[in-house]
Amino acid sequence: MEWLSSGSPLLGRFVISKMGRDKGRLFIVVGLEENGYACIADGGTHKVGKPKRKNAKHLIVTRQVDEDIRTALEAGNSVTDEQVVTALRVYRPQEGKEGDA
Repeated sequence: MEWLSSGSPLLGRFVISKMGRDKGRLFIVVGLEENGYACIADGGTHKVGKPKRKNAKHLIVTRQVDEDIRTALEAGNSVTDEQVVTALRVYRPQEGKEGDA
């Protein structure tokens, strides 16, 4: 299920929390709910097996999607915490400077 409004979370998309104690942290969307909530994970504090349930209004949605994770989730396959950690480690903001870590 993908939310229809532009700029909304979809499976595998990188998001940044803008509210709460995890403010400013990067996550990947691993689940979506009809009521406007996204299930997000970072593979560490919030594992894929027990993701953080977060109101989509409290997320900054990036343009980047991890295609491997998105494809696996849409096919109903499981994703490991290691896959999420690796994806977050190699994430590069599209608007950022080239070569920044």
